Amino acid sequence: MSQRRVRPASGRSAGKSADTAPPVDPKLKAVADWLRNEKRSHLHTKEAVLLPFESRVECFKGSKLVDALVGLRYKGKVAKDMPIKTRGEAGKLGQELLRVGYISKSKKEVTHRKKFELVLVNGAFDEDSYYTWIYEGSKTKLYLMCAGMLVGALGLCMIQIWPLWLKIGVWWCSVTFLTTFGVLCVVRITLFALMWIVGFRGIWLFPNLFDDNQTFAASFMPVFGKGDPIIEEEDSDEEYWEQVRKKKKKDDVAKAADGKATDGDVKPKSDPKPKSEPKEKAPEPAFQFGWINVILIFGVGAIACVKLGLFDGDNVPDFVAKRDDLQYYFKSLAAPEPPNVTESGDGEPTRDPFAQPD
Repeated sequence: MSQRRVRPASGRSAGKSADTAPPVDPKLKAVADWLRNEKRSHLHTKEAVLLPFESRVECFKGSKLVDALVGLRYKGKVAKDMPIKTRGEAGKLGQELLRVGYISKSKKEVTHRKKFELVLVNGAFDEDSYYTWIYEGSKTKLYLMCAGMLVGALGLCMIQIWPLWLKIGVWWCSVTFLTTFGVLCVVRITLFALMWIVGFRGIWLFPNLFDDNQTFAASFMPVFGKGDPIIEEEDSDEEYWEQVRKKKKKDDVAKAADGKATDGDVKPKSDPKPKSEPKEKAPEPAFQFGWINVILIFGVGAIACVKLGLFDGDNVPDFVAKRDDLQYYFKSLAAPEPPNVTESGDGEPTRDPFAQPD
């Protein structure tokens, strides 16, 4: 029996149908579209598991939504249509998003699986709670990406009608990438084995090379490191252990109040420092140091492929281009022209009188 996925009901009651739902103000929808654009609003979300449906959702903290609305990035036509000057006004707008069902309030569930899990709760908007996005935003980008995937798939299927220069260029890029990456993997495992024998255990060349959580450029930095580090998302494990410490401290305080605390009890840790007002993050640099490593590695690989003759016309397979077509770019593949002579009656070669002069 298939499991039915239940859509969480937020601000409005679940008993009301979609037809009786109040119309959404276009200005509020414009603000929601702006918030969904993480590059403009910097309202970064993270994936979480929504219990008990075990479905993945995008969540954020209420304080981050308020910071985005009162920050310097909130400007332009959206800010003119719906101006926000104080955190209280930003909280009211968050309540409106909750009322129309664009977001849903949730609570973090502390489990021993160390996963970021949420459960749905009812209540008004506040900055300390978590919220999951129900509004998907504008789907124009999604439609364009789907169209691009279809065009790309059709282009790959029509490889036979590609221009010859494009076929050769794609083949050269493929040879460079596969050869360089294969040699890099062999060198990587060889250095790891040698360092393991010497005593430097766990040291890898490009430790993030096979880390799925990294970008392409970040996979090539640092050059040397120990293990395959995983970048933990903000407020994931830290908040888990913070809640565990608070719970333990609360139990210790209750024991001390009842006179049951002993000298062997572990002293509770001091309260964490109150969080200051979150500062707006500086824009991330557009150029990363990892791209330098990428350019150097694959540049050296391309030069090595040229020296080894992998780019010669003789090494281009027939499924890429036919040999007769390759003669246009690789003159060495063309057959030598026969000498322009004719035989006389006595067997001696004579020059063709109609031939072009030397």
